[in-house]
Amino acid sequence: MILNYSMRWIVLVLLGLLIYGQTSQFDFVGDDYTFIVNNPYIKNFSYVHFIWHYFPLTRSVGFYSFALNYFFNQLHPQGFHIFNLIVHFIAVGLVWALADLLFRITKWIPSKDRLVNELPFIIAVIFLVHPCQTQAVSYISQRFESMATVFYLGTVYCYLRGRTTIRKPHKFGLFGLAGLLTILGLLTKEVIITVPAMLLASEWILLNGDVYQLKIIGRRHHLILIVYGVLLYELFTKLVHADLSIFLQSIPSQSHDGDVLTPVRYFLTQMRVFLTFLRLLVLPFHQNLDYDYPASTGLLHPPLTLVGLCVIGFIVFLIIKLRRNAPLIAFGLAWILITFSINMAPRSNVIFEHKLYLISFGFILTTVAILSNLVHDRRTLVRILWCMITVLALVSFQRNKVWKDSFTLWSDTVRKSPHKARPYINRGLGWDKSGNFTQAMADYNRAIKIDPTYSIAYVNRGNIYDKQGNLAQAMANYNRSIEIDPTHAEAYYNRGLVYQKQGKSTQAILEYNRAIELDLNNADAYYYRGVMYNKQGNFTQALLDFSKAIGLNPDYAEAYTYRGIILARESDFTQAMADLNKAIELDPNYVEAYISRGIIFARESDFTQAMFNINKAIKINSSYAVAFDNRAVIYYQLKEYDKAWADVKKAQALGAAIDPEFISELKKASGEDR
Repeated sequence: MILNYSMRWIVLVLLGLLIYGQTSQFDFVGDDYTFIVNNPYIKNFSYVHFIWHYFPLTRSVGFYSFALNYFFNQLHPQGFHIFNLIVHFIAVGLVWALADLLFRITKWIPSKDRLVNELPFIIAVIFLVHPCQTQAVSYISQRFESMATVFYLGTVYCYLRGRTTIRKPHKFGLFGLAGLLTILGLLTKEVIITVPAMLLASEWILLNGDVYQLKIIGRRHHLILIVYGVLLYELFTKLVHADLSIFLQSIPSQSHDGDVLTPVRYFLTQMRVFLTFLRLLVLPFHQNLDYDYPASTGLLHPPLTLVGLCVIGFIVFLIIKLRRNAPLIAFGLAWILITFSINMAPRSNVIFEHKLYLISFGFILTTVAILSNLVHDRRTLVRILWCMITVLALVSFQRNKVWKDSFTLWSDTVRKSPHKARPYINRGLGWDKSGNFTQAMADYNRAIKIDPTYSIAYVNRGNIYDKQGNLAQAMANYNRSIEIDPTHAEAYYNRGLVYQKQGKSTQAILEYNRAIELDLNNADAYYYRGVMYNKQGNFTQALLDFSKAIGLNPDYAEAYTYRGIILARESDFTQAMADLNKAIELDPNYVEAYISRGIIFARESDFTQAMFNINKAIKINSSYAVAFDNRAVIYYQLKEYDKAWADVKKAQALGAAIDPEFISELKKASGEDR
């Protein structure tokens, strides 16, 4: 049965929902907490301009999409997952359109053969269901990859449509759209930098150009593409504040504990990564979020390094050999190599599966093209392809289950990378958030045993000791973290918290100073330093710190409250009340804000509102001694002495030290000796 266009889209949507529908119930995981949950800049549209300043410019479009999600869904993961799935459907649609265009440009199948319409659709379906796509779709933070792929596919499609249309208005419009999509892609992820090479390959393979005999006359498209590539590179280097020197750096590997990635080692390791990617595309089993991937130290160490280099060389040979007689296969192979080439830029993580999202199009195109040549019976070919689709869809459905929450994800990763520290650290954070400190400590200890120089493991373990009240052990772990990495801002910040709990204000301020020097965007360090300055009576500096904390985190309810308290002390009641109202808007159960607001109302003799706010605080936390102490003062002002005494006793029972002068005044006013 031949499906019409609408029915094919229904099939795509239903398949997508069957595989990815379950993700709408999944939680935030991994980098989602850094990029979304704990990111103040996406939570208020009046502050989204900060994204342009505090995050890589080549990721800004992705961060703006997070802000858009938050505007509609706040921190409900469902909306973020739905957005990711919509992006995946758009990418699938572009894969379908581009594959259809490529089949027609290359005349791979006679125009009268129904397969000319069937095979591009099947390519889109395989792209939709392939298990290697799950990380880019189910992992909310990896929408950078899927969105960049949309812009990449759109750029190539528009360019090829522009090159093959004869109507000049359409041609210029399509070229203009291709340029716009390129810019959007560049502001989404770095992979877009390979687009000029892809378009040159398109000219050479599909449109019978010849880059080896480039002439200004008769080869103007090549010249334009080269200029376009140079301009794009210049823009890219300005956005990332880097140049070709990045290829000469040696960096610690985060893919295998203890490895250092020199430029040569990194390049050699990528030869094996290429083989791993091919294996995953052919046999997508044993997928892993965080591979334990040792670096290659030579062409034969391990031997697969040389094999990978030979495979890449063979693919280059095939592209040259097949470009005239089998251009569709040659283009698919060129797509694989060109989109993989971005991995040659050194990174501390040598392998991540989400990078296959864009690469996979070339592999799927090549595979279907080869099968269409090998299997001459059309019905058999279609059956084989749909059997592949069924298997891939089942594997994807199963793989998606690991993305349910942090425990399922990192437990799966620990099982597959048992000798790597980072998965234990991340699973430990999950245990920590759930309050299971024993399991969290076990994971942190395991991480430290694997890698005794893992600075963050000591910080996290110190945090557990801190929560358990063992400040000495907490401090010892923070100190060890700083010994390993003197630039670890979080360790100084946490050490400041310990000093603060010990009542050592001066030492705490020094630690917060150091944390701020190392991380100018640490809102918490500014806030707690402000608390210490406030305690010391340095209200001017405290006010500056609270304002800075609010500037960095517009949702910082505690900072608004403390700033409101200082402003009230300076008799700026209007601004103080505005800050306290904002704090309550951000956190309707924030007791301190209600108490402070009650105190201001009492000073202005609005005892009704003062009592309402104090009662609200007591309703939220009936064991908060300060609330009863302040209500006693209001009752005293209202001359309701019995109620005042009752609250005094309640506050004392809860451990509050009542001001002796207030007790004396209450005794005189009530005429009682209690």
